[in-house]
Amino acid sequence: MVSDVPAAAPRINVEASIRDLRHELRLMLGSLDTLTARLERMDRELEILEGARSVRACKPSGPERFRVAYNLEILPCADGSGSIQVAIDGGRRFYLGPRLAEVFQFIASGEKDPAGADPLVGWRSKEEIIRFLQGPTDKQFRADYVIGMVFLLRQALCKAGYDRRLIQSNKLKGYRFAFKRGARGLLPPSPPEW
Repeated sequence: MVSDVPAAAPRINVEASIRDLRHELRLMLGSLDTLTARLERMDRELEILEGARSVRACKPSGPERFRVAYNLEILPCADGSGSIQVAIDGGRRFYLGPRLAEVFQFIASGEKDPAGADPLVGWRSKEEIIRFLQGPTDKQFRADYVIGMVFLLRQALCKAGYDRRLIQSNKLKGYRFAFKRGARGLLPPSPPEW
């Protein structure tokens, strides 16, 4: 008859485990930084290539090569999730989930240049966008998260048939939505079509 002998709990070297996990975390963060830099480079190259070819995969809804939005319609989804539907200059509506909706609205609401030299909404730096996302919470965001969000916003514009370059980027200034406020500005919400 086999006697029930209690098995000893495995010994864990807590300090070594913490050290190993921190090392692995640093390696992954380094890889993420490398991938982010690669994404930025690819995005810049795509902009150059799209401008160079005559037939673009993401055709803008108008004849202008570099579009500017004059009307922006933002409709909150009825489910209360924070998602929105967006229509630009009366064009096709597209959907943005809660986090993309926050970033899009923040980028599109930059302060206009008080001198009047630039008719478009103001630029939002990566740091401003990170502070906005953090809000009153202690949650930390990195610059590569902002880059990823801008990439996703451009993809959403492209899928809806808009020119992805409506989200403008500048290495020193940050990001903005090419929105010329003043003429007709933000359209009042119309009832949802769904």
